[in-house]
Amino acid sequence: MDWEQIARSLGRRRVLSHGYAGEWVIGSASNTSGSRKYRLWVPPTHDKRESSPLVMMLHGCGQNARDLAKICGMNAIAERNNFLVVYPEQTAEANPLGCWNWFDANHQAREAGEPSILAAVIEQTVSSHNIDPNRVYVAGLSAGAAMAVVLGATYPDLFMAIGVVAGLEFAAATTAVVGLAAIAMGGPEPNHQGLLAFQAMSVGLREKPKRRMPVIVFQGTADPYLNPVNADQVLAQWARTNDYLDGNGKSVLDQAGELTNGSVPGGYSFQKCKYEDSAGRLLMEKWLIQDLGHAWPGSPAAGRFADPRGPNASEEMWRFFCGTTLDSPGHPTSQPGLRGALAKLCHRAVQYLKPSVRQ
Repeated sequence: MDWEQIARSLGRRRVLSHGYAGEWVIGSASNTSGSRKYRLWVPPTHDKRESSPLVMMLHGCGQNARDLAKICGMNAIAERNNFLVVYPEQTAEANPLGCWNWFDANHQAREAGEPSILAAVIEQTVSSHNIDPNRVYVAGLSAGAAMAVVLGATYPDLFMAIGVVAGLEFAAATTAVVGLAAIAMGGPEPNHQGLLAFQAMSVGLREKPKRRMPVIVFQGTADPYLNPVNADQVLAQWARTNDYLDGNGKSVLDQAGELTNGSVPGGYSFQKCKYEDSAGRLLMEKWLIQDLGHAWPGSPAAGRFADPRGPNASEEMWRFFCGTTLDSPGHPTSQPGLRGALAKLCHRAVQYLKPSVRQ
């Protein structure tokens, strides 16, 4: 039975998660570039009278939406913190391996290709549910992470922050052959890609001006597919892009980040490095996880592209998203002194997160 049959027969499908009845809403979004199906997780804690955050999760190659939902554990985080999670799904017609086409120049611009279709998924979800447009985020694994980076550049008016697990910098390739080379050896010079990303943001910035795009990156040192240099390039690219957004000629990477060493009990050790913007606010984080392969760290259970021995990436992403949601110039939460008020708006995010690592 395919998704269309499920949607016709059940409409909205209720499932049990952690003993509570959540809800899967199965739909599709279309525009002139095509259409994609998606699964929207509505947690049992969702109050339709209050606007809620939304996280878009993009699967990797060889996966579908259900696979990613199972291995990332983001739905459980959503239940504790009252936000919605939407999982778009790539089609075999668009890519035989199920990859998002991050490496194709036809899918790296606004109002074109897959970025426009994924933006349509967000717009449809926002219109059908009570979503706070200032708290919409995107994250992904592998090819999904690379496409999340593309979405951050092409639709900065929709997405407030980006989560990257084993991904690549913006426009790391413009053909499949070059994409394979970037995966193996890294992409182009990040400062130049940072400028390209800023230029790609131009239309979206007219829609909603902003001075920052927070980014959190996770990368395993034992990744057999993706060269870990790509994690550094993602960080360097967005550091340069954020310099252009902020009008600041000095890169955030020019100053020493705050480095923390830690480990997961019974699992991997890691290094976390966080960087602040010119106003002293958290802007970027990089998690380098020793011995982690090509997998989502901190998964509920071991499996293909899933490793529970790493720090819980989903929890850390949500903490990071909440802590960096500041939005456009002049927005009251852009003032550092109001961080406490911002935390309250994150639906009790931090207080319900369970410690997952030892530092």
